[in-house]
Amino acid sequence: MKLELRRLGPSTWYVPGRVNVGYYEEEGRGYLIDSGLDDDQGRRLLNLIRSERGVPLRAIVNTHSNADHVGANAFIQGRTGCEVWATRIEAALTECTTLEPLFLWGAFPFPQIRDKFVEAKPSRAAFIGNSGPIRDTRLSAVPLPGHFLDMIGVRTPDDVLFLADALFDPAVLNKYRFMVMLDVRRGRETLEWLEREPAAWYVPCHAPASQDIRELVRRNREALDWVADAVWTALESPSSREDVLARLAVENGLSMDASHLLLNLCCVGAHLTALAEAGRAEPHVEGGRLLWRRTERPRAASA
Repeated sequence: MKLELRRLGPSTWYVPGRVNVGYYEEEGRGYLIDSGLDDDQGRRLLNLIRSERGVPLRAIVNTHSNADHVGANAFIQGRTGCEVWATRIEAALTECTTLEPLFLWGAFPFPQIRDKFVEAKPSRAAFIGNSGPIRDTRLSAVPLPGHFLDMIGVRTPDDVLFLADALFDPAVLNKYRFMVMLDVRRGRETLEWLEREPAAWYVPCHAPASQDIRELVRRNREALDWVADAVWTALESPSSREDVLARLAVENGLSMDASHLLLNLCCVGAHLTALAEAGRAEPHVEGGRLLWRRTERPRAASA
């Protein structure tokens, strides 16, 4: 697929692809918003920017540290000397990319989950806050909690709001069924915020740019609700996190490799945490297994 810059405002473009990448210019310098998966993507992005814009690249602003968003950082940084900016915890994973497969597996990762789709090449990263102005630019960070550890969106002065992985295309949701979500409660808050937040353009990383995202928010909320209901149904009898995922996989014909399975286990775990926070389920250890069972929310004491 040939890369192209699509203009959304006087100083703002995006590059459509498997991961939509943002591009912004200010005072004769360029800024990427995420970089894509690998060296090939980085090479093609640089060639595109040089041929069509011809300005030096100052920085890559990473919305979060998933490999498909930071995988081209190292190549681009090596070729241009540009900076990489990310929130503190996402910067840590951007610099030490082994941390992502490590926390997915819960131990030092085995080789099959250390490919470029999970473990990107490391790049040097500097910290930015998750809200407000980004360094000495006119870009602004907005917190988008839920999907990952400290994910942000980026708003440009042209009122273009880059949304990272806060929303997914319905085709993606229908194919994979799971929305990767580490914090369900805060993910729901992000959807509510997006429904109310005005912008001239919205650019999710895994859905087309749009001037109206209300329907996309609705579809994503439905997908989140579907997983929540499926996890609750699976707790008809005490079940482990693996039991819950296995039931959902069999019932819905889901095919997964090791990396995909571990991501889905994180998602199931996030829903179990949400049930525990709501007082609807609790964990217990039985026969050397961590099982989850339904429970009633404690009633408030009468006055």
